[in-house]
Amino acid sequence: KFNEEVYLDFFDAISDDGFKNFLEKLYKYGFVVLKNCKTEISSVEIIANKIGYVRESIFGGLWSFESNQDMADSAYTQEELRPHTDSTYSNDAPGLQLLLCCHYNASGGDSIMVDGFQIAEKIKKERMDLFNLLSEVEVTGQYIGDGVFLEAKRPIFRLNSEKELIQVSFNNYDRAAFRMDDEKTLKFYEAIREFDKIANNKDYQWRHILKPGELLIFNNWRILHGRGSFRGERKMSGCYINKEDFDSSCRMHN
Repeated sequence: KFNEEVYLDFFDAISDDGFKNFLEKLYKYGFVVLKNCKTEISSVEIIANKIGYVRESIFGGLWSFESNQDMADSAYTQEELRPHTDSTYSNDAPGLQLLLCCHYNASGGDSIMVDGFQIAEKIKKERMDLFNLLSEVEVTGQYIGDGVFLEAKRPIFRLNSEKELIQVSFNNYDRAAFRMDDEKTLKFYEAIREFDKIANNKDYQWRHILKPGELLIFNNWRILHGRGSFRGERKMSGCYINKEDFDSSCRMHN
């Protein structure tokens, strides 16, 4: 129902008049797609610096990657990536993620967006016992490799002192092994199975194949992202922005 609402023109978004509208859409829906970008990493940098600044991470500041079926490394996988949030192994996960399609000569590979807050609402309404578990159990995320061993813990549904949901944090790829008593462990698996089932229900997903010159920006504290399987070549550029810098930009523009 909001399909057309999330598409904006890149040059409108960075203009003085259009930037507030861009921020409003991003705040309201959790993600937007900017069209008519130059297919260069500079497009990512321009919009990032308009919002705040590029966040440095183990992957660098601005980054580019490509998937190619002739490559053996798993980083170049073309399998479906199930919906997840990034950096569950960071104490302070990035607030925004930007992904620009620079080259696409493939079939498939649709970007997937799922509203984690909507999943939380559904579980809270239908299974309060599972919601409570997902907001209490601290899940360990890990990144081991590339000369680092990163680890952080937080619940899948992070609540503030008023019991309001402020962050969804879910990544089965980075989830480390941890153990509770048998009964609680079984209940926890029931809870994350329910979460994962909803996240992979197409009724809860927005799907779109990014074309060259389209830049997807999403709130990593709220929106889970994934990617459909594909065949062919797909080159992307992107970066992260801190949550407080996005919040600051929103406040500065009322």
